[in-house]
Amino acid sequence: MSWLELIKMKLKEEKGASMKDIMPAAKKDWAQIKAGTHPLYVQGKAQTFARKKKSESSTKTRKSMKSMKSASATPSASSSAAELEQLLAQIKLCSKCKKKVDKVMGKKSMKGGNCGCNQAGGCGGACTM
Repeated sequence: MSWLELIKMKLKEEKGASMKDIMPAAKKDWAQIKAGTHPLYVQGKAQTFARKKKSESSTKTRKSMKSMKSASATPSASSSAAELEQLLAQIKLCSKCKKKVDKVMGKKSMKGGNCGCNQAGGCGGACTM
C-alpha cells in the first residue's frame, strides 16, 4: 500500500471527513506500515501508468504550423533578391558604397550582430566597418 492509497482509503472510511481530520490517524497507520508492523498492510509502490502516445498529426505545434504558413506566404529569396537589385540600380551610389552593397549581396550566409567592430555584441550595422 502506498501513502496515497492509504489516504484515499481513510477518506472512503470516514465519509464527510476532511484531510485535516484523517491525517493524524493516517500518520500512525503509515508509520506502522513502513515499519512492517501493521497487521493488514505492507508498504508497496504506487501504481504507475503508461503514457499515451500521441499520433503524428498531433505532434505538430502551433508555432510550426504558423511558420509553415508564413513561409508559403512570403516570396522566394531569389525573387526578393532580384527586386532588391532593381531598386539598387535606380539609386545612385558612389563606387565605395557599390562595392559594399555587392559584397553584402554576394554573401551566402549572413550572420547578424557581429560586424567586426570592437563594440561588445556588435553594433548592429550602425558603424562604417
